Amino acid sequence: MNNINLNLLKYFYEVVNTGNITKTSEKLLISQPAITKAIKELENELNTTLLERNKKGVIPTEEGKILYEHAKKMFEDLNQTINIIENNNIKSGHLYVGTTTTNFINLLMNPIKEFKKLFPNVQIHIEFQNINTLYEMSRLGHLDILIKNDYETIENFINIKTFSITDKLVVSRKHFKELEEKTYTIKELLNYPFVLLTNNSTGRKLFDNYLKQNNIEFKPTYEFNSHSICHELIKEGFGIGIGNPIHYNKDFIIIDTDFELPTRTFNIGYIKTSKNKYINEFINIIQKKD
Repeated sequence: MNNINLNLLKYFYEVVNTGNITKTSEKLLISQPAITKAIKELENELNTTLLERNKKGVIPTEEGKILYEHAKKMFEDLNQTINIIENNNIKSGHLYVGTTTTNFINLLMNPIKEFKKLFPNVQIHIEFQNINTLYEMSRLGHLDILIKNDYETIENFINIKTFSITDKLVVSRKHFKELEEKTYTIKELLNYPFVLLTNNSTGRKLFDNYLKQNNIEFKPTYEFNSHSICHELIKEGFGIGIGNPIHYNKDFIIIDTDFELPTRTFNIGYIKTSKNKYINEFINIIQKKD
């Protein structure tokens, strides 16, 4: 067993525990084909069949049962060792933060810095995903803190703070210096090229609705589903963009307009079913920032 890939052994161990590849896939957040491929690879390494299918899922063969017992002891010993280490160092661990919006930067950077000063050995994991994926993560115990759009709902979410952002029109200072000279109407600005996120993003939807309410037809020059790509193209002078002003430094002009874009509202809170001992510490830091 010395040369066996431990990841392959872990997948096999979890499949036997659940008796079902689909359940194992959900538990480990790994695709079913990847788990099936891993089991096949392990069987090839050992030159034997480890699992057999039945009506309910899969069961280990005789060789599989032998391997499972060895793996079970190894992983139980490993978990026991990890528990001993964690109990000896109460300030070590993980905090899982999920977000559906890049605007979390506006709220979290300073609290994260303060949290890291207090708990330097705690690893903070930030997942940028859609609300459905984050729900699955919370259901499987892989989510502690959540930042989401106000209109998004998720089971067991406890809101502790609400904040709002009003997007602005931004442009490269180097390439559009003239747009710093006066206050502009929306119709004047629409004569320029625009670089926007695709219309499945919240900010874009609000902008499109604003134009529709004012009976203005519009199609941007460039559309991308990546915030970072839009940011770079705006900086390089491809056109006007829309976004949270905090994301744009002195290389950009925040265009002065005679209108306000719609305000976006966000919530930050925690997952009620999470048992992470660091949630309260992080929440206390967030609340101090009020």
